[in-house]
Amino acid sequence: MNQYYSAKRRGVAIVNEKFEGRSLEIHTINGERLVGIVDEVALYELGMSIENTPTIIPRKSILYIITGLSDIHGLGECCEKEHVLDEEFIGSDVYTKLINGNEIEGRLTKVTRDEVGLAQSNKAIIIPRKSILYLKIVRR
Repeated sequence: MNQYYSAKRRGVAIVNEKFEGRSLEIHTINGERLVGIVDEVALYELGMSIENTPTIIPRKSILYIITGLSDIHGLGECCEKEHVLDEEFIGSDVYTKLINGNEIEGRLTKVTRDEVGLAQSNKAIIIPRKSILYLKIVRR
């Protein structure tokens, strides 16, 4: 397992080396849906096997990721004084408008400096902050 972050960068992303060997459904900014197994995780890219083809996905092309609800458990280190949306909002029901116009609703379960995790019935949605146009707190 490669560790792509130093101790100072810990907590930057929800999708880290713990996801190696797991299945992910990635939705890209251009509307494609990629489903495969994570082979390698790096700071700027994910290496996956999609239909037995090695595929490299730059993180900047990810609109959101769908995974199992249990995949985003645990605490994430966030961003004191860097973002308004921090750990204090965990448990809130939120409405998220994405940069492509899509809307995603769910319960905020994890927050890191670069990503937020939402629970939605039996799945988890990981959204890079760069893909969020705005996020409304519906209920705390």
